[in-house]
Amino acid sequence: MKKQLAACVNLIPAVESIFCWEGKICNESEVLAVFKTTAERFDELERELQALHPYDVPELLALPVGAGSEAYLKWVRTGTAG
Repeated sequence: MKKQLAACVNLIPAVESIFCWEGKICNESEVLAVFKTTAERFDELERELQALHPYDVPELLALPVGAGSEAYLKWVRTGTAG
């Protein structure tokens, strides 16, 4: 069964990440994933991503949407109505 945790995911390849991990400076090529979901579905999406992601501490950020096309926002709400 589809979980409908996100209406859309954008995958942006070839992101270069430089960060400190366990006392070492790391430089990794990564894919940035932008999930379009609702505040109501975020906790469940976060749990799913934590369970599936290979990193111990994956980058999971929720950014507020201050405004947007009402048609698009409705589409996101419908797409995550699981």
